[in-house]
Amino acid sequence: MALDLTLVPLYRINGQEITSLPGLIVQAPPQSAVRVRAQDRLVVYLLLTGNAVFSVSEYMQTAQNAADVFYKTAGSLTNALRAATENVNKNLLERNMSTSGRGQYTSGWLTLAALRDSQCTFSMSGPMHVFWFGQNETRHIHEPGTSGRGLGTSQKTYVYYSQISLMAGDRMLFLGRAPGAWESTLNDPRPSSLEAMRRRLSTLTREDLNAVLIQSSEGTGVLNLLKGTAEIPEQKKEAQTTPPSLITNASAQVVPLSARKDQPDSAAELPAHVLHPSAYAIPPQRDESIPQEPTQAAPLASLPRNTAPRDFPGSIPRVQHSTTDAPLEPTSLEIDGKIEGKEISIPEKVERPAPAREASIRTRRTAKAIATGIQSTRRLIGTLGEKFMKFLPRLLPNSEVVETPLPSSSLMIFMAILIPFMVVTIASAVYLRYGRSEQYDTYLRQAQQIRNQAGSLSDPVEQRIAWENVLLNVEIAESHRETSDTISLRQEAENNLDKLLGITHMQFNPAFSSNLGIDISRMSASQTDLYLLDAANGEALRAFPAAGGRGFQLDTTFNCKPGVYGNYTVGPFVDILALPGLNSINATLLGIDADGNLLYCAPGLVAQPIPLPPPDTNWGRVTAFTLDSGNLYVLDSPARAVWVYNGKDGTFVDRPYFFFGQQTPTQDVIDFIVSGDELYMLHADGHLSNCSYSRIGSSSSQCVDPLVMINPFKAYQDIDLFGTAHFTQLLFAAPPDQSILLLDADTQRIFRFSQRSLELQNQFRPTTGTTNPIPSGTVGAVTVSPNHVLYLAVDGQVYFTTEMP
Repeated sequence: MALDLTLVPLYRINGQEITSLPGLIVQAPPQSAVRVRAQDRLVVYLLLTGNAVFSVSEYMQTAQNAADVFYKTAGSLTNALRAATENVNKNLLERNMSTSGRGQYTSGWLTLAALRDSQCTFSMSGPMHVFWFGQNETRHIHEPGTSGRGLGTSQKTYVYYSQISLMAGDRMLFLGRAPGAWESTLNDPRPSSLEAMRRRLSTLTREDLNAVLIQSSEGTGVLNLLKGTAEIPEQKKEAQTTPPSLITNASAQVVPLSARKDQPDSAAELPAHVLHPSAYAIPPQRDESIPQEPTQAAPLASLPRNTAPRDFPGSIPRVQHSTTDAPLEPTSLEIDGKIEGKEISIPEKVERPAPAREASIRTRRTAKAIATGIQSTRRLIGTLGEKFMKFLPRLLPNSEVVETPLPSSSLMIFMAILIPFMVVTIASAVYLRYGRSEQYDTYLRQAQQIRNQAGSLSDPVEQRIAWENVLLNVEIAESHRETSDTISLRQEAENNLDKLLGITHMQFNPAFSSNLGIDISRMSASQTDLYLLDAANGEALRAFPAAGGRGFQLDTTFNCKPGVYGNYTVGPFVDILALPGLNSINATLLGIDADGNLLYCAPGLVAQPIPLPPPDTNWGRVTAFTLDSGNLYVLDSPARAVWVYNGKDGTFVDRPYFFFGQQTPTQDVIDFIVSGDELYMLHADGHLSNCSYSRIGSSSSQCVDPLVMINPFKAYQDIDLFGTAHFTQLLFAAPPDQSILLLDADTQRIFRFSQRSLELQNQFRPTTGTTNPIPSGTVGAVTVSPNHVLYLAVDGQVYFTTEMP
């Protein structure tokens, strides 16, 4: 960690400067963080909008939960950022569901910034803004079409990723909405110091503010969180310095109502959310009866291509196993508008549900009849009870008049339970019949209007954004009621998006009747058999088609695992390959350990070990191997080498030769493929490189690093599709198609490229909705069989499809 960060909140409500900003948390890796998060520093900036009331402690707890989930999540950096965002979305959605009956709702706008060394990766949900002021350029990061409308309004979480390389002296500004007076400053931030820029932004306007100003400086990774109204010290030692575990606004300060001199006396009696709106208060949605011009999101600057090197995929054992902590359970919160006599106002959301239309005459008559019925029922029950109590004494043998006793306690309890139950039941029926129907009609109508607009657009980017908005409105409508109209509209939107983005959806099926309970890091397939590599113990498993053609079943007699075989000791496998049918050893599978020992395996036969002759420089650590034209290629990443063994009937007994000439790859290669004299390598940060072997002389072998991947789909013009992907495996498609396939493990996508030009041809994705059996999660391994069957390993289960072209 070579850079220090200094953060200054800009927080003003109703003219009052408040030093602590709720929802802002800065955290260094805690001791409980998983290993891959040990170098990541995190900034959480949460802005809540809507009309519900949050206490300061609840506000901070929601942000803190996101930070906790981030440091508990293993895998790629984007995977951890998404997990933290989904936690906030889940908490807010549960809260909104519980308060929808009272007309209260909350939407969360969230920016997460993870800093590792000088690389800063952002995830943005909701229409948030990030301004980066570099030494020679300024960048405005804002993508509402991808980041969505906010968290807590839908089960689907929309996240937009971006990345920058920070240098000492760079500044960043996080905010949800910029005052108009800031435009000149944001376009030309000339103040020479952080304090000067803070004062300039604060004094340019008297509007309410909610923003965070950040500056990086040379140091040792210290995080400084300053008070919003305090003067920024010149010396770094005078700043409020973070402890190594956590910096947080432990008690965000809120000005009491009585202290606001500019408020009328009656304001003190209003709830917090009724006070004068702040800079982030969004006006109510206009009446739908008034025709409105459609707004079009302008495509914004694309992501930077320079992505931070990703960690070696945790599911691949050939580098090092990673431990995954149990996921952190989200905290369920309750609405409480006060804390220690203080209140906090949550501004309204940008786009809240349209106000319900005025009830029709029929609806009002129905509601009036129901209310009259409830009152009549209460009077009838009271009258019957009174007469029943008078009638009971006449049944007694004594003819004397008996004083009417009071109703028994059991009867009173019964009545006390029955009447509220009837009232709640009838009220719920009315809401489900009329209230939910109104919301459904509103969002369905909005989706249909956007669909009509999308058909008239010519810009592919605008078309993509329009169809994404159609899907968003359909999803909200289906949360109230799913009908044939929503299903048809969803299918139409998805089909149009697939054409714009080059996506091919395929139907997958589970390979096994139950979860195998293992971590699968590699797979290889023949025409009929499927082989799996267990990352935990380095053992290879065999599966064959089950009876009846439904899926696969494991071969419990297949023995291909580490151990002592005669005079040779074979360690845990780092890679496996399905062998061609004809070879001198009659083996069907070949495994290799980190020391270059081969193990030939076949069903019903004892495994045979044959060590590879070591290269002249000896082994560093074998990380992968592959076959091409009968020759064996072995990747030794730590030694920056690929060694080639000439094959003889499936055996490799001659000493190898070095593939590269004067140019050698870096040590971060995680996978590779070979076709003739062309070798393609996948690096840990997701980029590709290529080296060509020269048979004239090794010194003339040439390498290209990085290879440029071409995206011909114009709908991605405002998105860096490859920069946001997490590529973990590289392979060829099944012959005769020699396309290159790249696995994006986080999103379960497979990118298909032309081998010659490396131009994107299409993407393979599982089907969406209830027909998709694959759960959300990271793909551990992928393979394609010679007969074009595609296999994906996710969470201990294998899924396959025969729709591979």
